[in-house]
Amino acid sequence: MRLVLAAILASLALATPASAAAPELFVRLQPWDTHEAVSDWIPLASAPALSYVGGYEIGYKLQAPGFQRVALTVTGVPDGVPTQPSNAEPFCVGRNGAAGTIAAAGPELQFEGNGTYTVKVSVGGDDCLTAGESGAGSFSVGAQAAPVLFGTPFSFRATAPPGNPFVGVRAAAPPGGYSDIRCARDATVQADGSVTGANAFPSEGFVHPEVPEFVFPRPGSWSCVARGTADARTDDLDSTFFTTPWSAPITFDVRSDFRRRVGVISRPRSKRPRLTFKAEWPDVAAGGRASVTLFRVAGCKGKAFKLRRAGTFRGRFGAKRMRITVKRPKAVGYYLGRFAFSGTRFLRRSVDPNPLLLLALRDRLEYVPRKDFPGC
Repeated sequence: MRLVLAAILASLALATPASAAAPELFVRLQPWDTHEAVSDWIPLASAPALSYVGGYEIGYKLQAPGFQRVALTVTGVPDGVPTQPSNAEPFCVGRNGAAGTIAAAGPELQFEGNGTYTVKVSVGGDDCLTAGESGAGSFSVGAQAAPVLFGTPFSFRATAPPGNPFVGVRAAAPPGGYSDIRCARDATVQADGSVTGANAFPSEGFVHPEVPEFVFPRPGSWSCVARGTADARTDDLDSTFFTTPWSAPITFDVRSDFRRRVGVISRPRSKRPRLTFKAEWPDVAAGGRASVTLFRVAGCKGKAFKLRRAGTFRGRFGAKRMRITVKRPKAVGYYLGRFAFSGTRFLRRSVDPNPLLLLALRDRLEYVPRKDFPGC
């Protein structure tokens, strides 16, 4: 009987060894979805400040060898309401190891925003509750993403820059997550830190770590903000994401090379017809000067036209349009018009890539559709 009683007591001691003191707690960076540690264990006693958003594993140091039960409870998250579907409250596991080793107290925690996370770990209980010696600790997360401007963005370029470098806005991703950018023209910063304005993009629901220049729909004064994001799961195990706060905005000019809309010829039978033009973006062309130089097509040299200059005529853009009075050429034939723009804040000094295609007859001047203009 004494031998049987000794065996029972020994088995109970092996199953649930007593902890002499509160367990020492640790955290390491470890994604909740791939479960691959990306850092060493960090003592929670130092209340470490982290910038990683991929996930966090809580560990504790075994004080005695053998099997023991461990209960992990998430007691605090930045928004006050834990969303940790993999960690029931408390989450209980059994651990078996040598004294002094560090063992995981449960599944990884997922990122729930910047702020403080607090946990409690109880060791030695026999009912998967929180009986036994308990220890508590905390860590904070302060991840951020910031937009960075590369070059001077153009909504339209007549020619690509040498080497075709990236031009636009990028934001480096916080460790373990993604970056997300929002931009707006003539922007207003909203209460949550995002921006809205006359043009706002990209749309909500998509993560955009960069905004190349061709995405900007028009020239003007633009502002962009960025934030970090991390994949997560809801309590119902649906996919979601948590974010860092929006960054401070950066503001910059988006420019464009000049393009005009199709012009109109008034008084085409006059010796001095009037050409009326509208810019692609009339509001940012206002005040800019322009010149139209006419060249008569005098034949071909290989695949290129032989051109004879027939005159240059100048004008200035108003709020909506520009009118230039030209001298109707005396020589009958086809003419090319070169439209040069002086530049404004948002429009670069440039030549319209689409030449004017004209036909001068004995009694009038008229536009010619591209398909009807002769080629070499």
